[in-house]
Amino acid sequence: MENNNIFHFARLTLVLLVAMAFSRLFFLTVFMGRHFSDQALGNMIKIERTAATRGVISDRNGKPLAMNIDNNGEVVRFYPAGEVVASVVGYLGKSDELSNLGSVLVGRSGLEKEYQDRLVGSFGETIVEETAQGVKRTEIKRREAVHGENVVTNIDLPIQQTAYLALKNTLNSVGVSGAVVVATVDGRVLALVSAPSYDTNLFVSGGKRSDFGGDFKDVKTLLSDTEKKPLFNRAISGDFASGSVFKLVPALAALEENKIDKDTLIEDSGEIVIGAYRFGNWLLDKYGQTEGKINVVKALARSNDIFFYKIGEYLGADKLISWSSKLGFGEVTGIDIPGESRGFLPTPYWRERVLGEKWYLGNTYHFSIGQGDLTTTPLQINRMTAMVASGIKCDPRIVGVGECVDLKISEGNRQIVLEGMKATCSPGGTAFPFYEYEGKLYCKTGTAQKGGEETLPNAWFSMVVPVGDNVKDWIVVTVLVEEGGEGSAVAAPIAKELVPLLLK
Repeated sequence: MENNNIFHFARLTLVLLVAMAFSRLFFLTVFMGRHFSDQALGNMIKIERTAATRGVISDRNGKPLAMNIDNNGEVVRFYPAGEVVASVVGYLGKSDELSNLGSVLVGRSGLEKEYQDRLVGSFGETIVEETAQGVKRTEIKRREAVHGENVVTNIDLPIQQTAYLALKNTLNSVGVSGAVVVATVDGRVLALVSAPSYDTNLFVSGGKRSDFGGDFKDVKTLLSDTEKKPLFNRAISGDFASGSVFKLVPALAALEENKIDKDTLIEDSGEIVIGAYRFGNWLLDKYGQTEGKINVVKALARSNDIFFYKIGEYLGADKLISWSSKLGFGEVTGIDIPGESRGFLPTPYWRERVLGEKWYLGNTYHFSIGQGDLTTTPLQINRMTAMVASGIKCDPRIVGVGECVDLKISEGNRQIVLEGMKATCSPGGTAFPFYEYEGKLYCKTGTAQKGGEETLPNAWFSMVVPVGDNVKDWIVVTVLVEEGGEGSAVAAPIAKELVPLLLK
């Protein structure tokens, strides 16, 4: 009886073991079969991707601003003009978004960032079948990489280089930083300069330096310089008091609003005193002289503060602010590189809400000569100068051409302001470096107070070069030298170096 029980128990155990074995086999073949099949296939099939060659960026004449070179068997990015074009072209940095390709270079600033999608192209892909040891056996499918699109800009490299070197040489003796913007009236940007600058090739691993390598020797030194701030693009991102280059705005506004005409005379009293506050003219403060009775043409030519205090008073804050907005202040221009500032256009409402102060006549006086709370970028001053000269408002573009709108400004009033600008760079005007070009150019100087007596003012200069019969082709040059001193003595000579290139 006992032997019988042992036999039954052994038989039951055997049945259970066989059932478990079949169950495991069924599970592995039916339920897990697809998994192991995919895993085995993965061991045999390999996908390889290759990065596309990045597109070339060139100036309007085909001269490369960013290109690809072979450096010890590796294709790397190269910027031939180095620090000269850093503010325009920008640089590349690593991105790990496509982890199966390792680190991929993407645009981090300038045109490299703005046109990343066009420049990068599309990756190639090859599918191969391999042995377990990783030896390639058969190529199953191949898709070639597509070269990135080449981008042709409006930049004129000789103009860009001349502007940069002229500014850099000036900064070696006076000023702390600066910017130059050169653009046609219809917005084609021929040069966009910011200094101090840097060699964009510093950001290229395994790359080589440009002949225009600049002062910085490595990325660490570049990034740690909080005084010179070489990565800061002052041409589009810097907010500065505009000084007297802004006087074009109240001059045109007062004419358009019929507050004055060409024959309106205002007495230069040398100063206006309101209670404890004094508003003086530079000629009295510097030389102890006054101009007598002057009209708007002479007021522009001589940059007479008293005249502009009074027409600012005639206009009132609201009209002055409205015209400033119409001529592009307090808004981005829409230029096609990242990082643009909108500047700041103050209003009585802002002043009362934020500062808890009322807007007084003295605020209007300061505003009328480009001082006080108003701040602007060199690019905004350049576009404003173009608008006053042409009566049209165009979006600035480094690549392509932007849209333009007609501002519906009186042709007669525009010509009056242009007459004042022509007188500015003729004998008797404030732009004395340009007297030899009498009657050929339209200019406006500016000297903007920045801080106390120990700080030199910002030096400004903006001019229009009439090229051809079509006003849209006229070229506007704007120069800023931060803490440079007088615009006529410091900023104007930089612009003068460009004239032979623009009038040729």
